[in-house]
Formats: sequence, C-alpha cells, structure tokens
Amino acid sequence: MELSLSIASFPIDAETAGEMEQLIDGEPEQCRMLLQNELWQKPFAKGFAVLAYTDSGDLVAYAAAADLVGLHHYEWSAFVSPDYRRLGLATALADGVQHSLEQRGAESELAAFTEHIASDSWLESLGYGRSFQELQFEAQPLSTCQLAETIVIEAYQEKDLDELVNLLRAAFDESAIQVLEHNLEDPERRIYLMRQKGKLVATATLSSEDRDLWLTSLAVSPDSRRSGHGQAFLKWARQLAHQKNLSRVLVEVDTDNMAWPVYEKAGFTRVSTISYWQRIVQ
Repeated sequence: MELSLSIASFPIDAETAGEMEQLIDGEPEQCRMLLQNELWQKPFAKGFAVLAYTDSGDLVAYAAAADLVGLHHYEWSAFVSPDYRRLGLATALADGVQHSLEQRGAESELAAFTEHIASDSWLESLGYGRSFQELQFEAQPLSTCQLAETIVIEAYQEKDLDELVNLLRAAFDESAIQVLEHNLEDPERRIYLMRQKGKLVATATLSSEDRDLWLTSLAVSPDSRRSGHGQAFLKWARQLAHQKNLSRVLVEVDTDNMAWPVYEKAGFTRVSTISYWQRIVQ
C-alpha cells in the first residue's frame, strides 16, 4: 500500500475539514482540542495540517499545527487511524510538520499530547523532551452566582488598557503583554475585568468553542491574592456559561501553578493532563 502526504494551510476547505472530523469521530474531546479543530476553517487562523492519504484517496492520519497567539510559536499534535499505526506514519507526519515549520519561519514549537506512555516514548525517540504539563479542568454551568456587593465584572474597554497592562506585568511578566495583544485582536475572544470598589483586581479572557466556554489568561493582582477573587471569577464564568446555554467551562493550568486548587474550590474537576514537548537542541 502506498501512502502520500500533503500540506494544507488554514483555513482548510470544507471537504478536507469534514474528512478530518470524520477520522477522529468517537475520539475523546481532548483529541479534538489538541488538533485545533476549532481553527481549521477560521479565516484569521494561522496554521496548517499535514495529511496522509492512501492510494485510493482515504485520509488515514494527520497532524495539525497552529500559531495560537501570532508570535510565530506553533503548537501541534497528530492522530493516526488505529488500522495504520506501526507503519511509521506518525514519524512521517512529524517530519512533515518540521518541514512546514521551517518554510513558515517558525521561531519555536511545542508538541502537545495527552499524557500516555506510547506517545511519550515516541516523542522521546524523535528527540523531544517534556517541557511542561498542564492540567485541564472542567465545570458545569452554574445557574446563580452572587458576587460581593463591592465587586463588579465588566467587559474591557480601550480606556482600561494601561491599568490592565500594569496588572498583567505584576501578575506574570512581559510575555503576558504579547498574549494580551493577540487577545485584543482576536474577534472571538472577550476580555473581562473584575473591580473592587473601582480598583482593578483581576482579569480573564473568555471564548466559545462549540458549546464550551474557555477561560484563559486569568490573572489576579498580587496585592489582592488570597481574597477569593480568582474563585469568584471562575464561578461567575460558570454562570455566564449558563446564561449562554453552553455545556461547560474549560480551563488549563500549568502543573507548576500552585494556585490550581482554587479551580477545585470553584467547582472544577480535573479531566486530563496535557504534556508539552520541545525539540532538544543537539
């Protein structure tokens, strides 16, 4: 049997995207998210797919890579149909990803896979080392959420920019500003601010995918930590999901983030562990 590879840039045409969806039909939701399925057909998305076809034209494997924040940093993952594993297809896909990254002038990359001994061993054989891990949490929508009388959560406005930049720099580092710029440019992301008596104490970015509400870039001002603001923001997001008739709220938290128990206190449960792998420079 002969197999051939081709590369398609985002946005991917409807027919190819349909074939990609069909191949992973019935797979865990984490598989779809790691393969960036929500970005395949978005006109503003930056990314590509490496597609493996049989000589009869059947799609049997693919990898998908996306520049998530517009910084020439790509995250990619791959899926091979069970009937075509052990044929070296996964390695061929990885080679195709590398070739396309070089063509696009990528400055860095991460391979993202659900923690599993088989994928871990395969990535190590390709010269990757685990860079970090994230815990994925989910929570069901919440019908009611009562904020403290002194707390208000409102949508970001341009006049808030300087104040928001200062909070992000204090909570993280300068790299958070680049993420903020991407979030401001993405029409499907909404930034929200939490104020206590007018003072900005926390922020988060929300976006909807299918019937899921994703919460990212949650930051609490260092001088307002341990005040329950993070937990309150998370519960408010759950209520917003209820108002929008969405199915759940999803977040990803670095395993090194010692604040992750806050998510459990806000009613979130751990779903999976995602490992991010970086190519080791020889």
